[in-house]
Amino acid sequence: MDFLSIDVGTILFTLINTGLIFLAFKFILFKRVDEILEKRQQEVTATYQKADDALNSANADKEKYAQAISSAKEEASGIISRAEKLAQKQGDSMIAKARDEAQAVREKASRETEREKNLAKQELQGEISELAMELAQKIMEKEINPKDHERLIHDFLQNLGDKP
Repeated sequence: MDFLSIDVGTILFTLINTGLIFLAFKFILFKRVDEILEKRQQEVTATYQKADDALNSANADKEKYAQAISSAKEEASGIISRAEKLAQKQGDSMIAKARDEAQAVREKASRETEREKNLAKQELQGEISELAMELAQKIMEKEINPKDHERLIHDFLQNLGDKP
């Protein structure tokens, strides 16, 4: 049972040996691992900082674009409004011009009708004058009795009805 015995010297030697190995690892290996971990931490922090900067820049650009779009929408709305007003004004102008032209045509037609009416009146007056002259001439040629007078008036009115 020798192999199950506990030797204090071996235990102490193993503990000292383990402590020395631990210290060697700590000063030699862990220092390098700590440096690598620190460097990696700085890289991760820098990456996060760049990502935050890019996000902030993207948000600022997004806001600028939103303002530009809003401004463009307002400008487009203004242009449309001005175009609608111009179209309305031109439409009103065209309608007014058409009304004026229609009124001018009506007035011209009315003047033409009045002129034709006056010409017809003058023609009729001329014919009536001729008939009256004929009647007066016939009256002068004959001595008129009441019966002849009535017949002449009747003939005059008959001739007056036959003339256009």
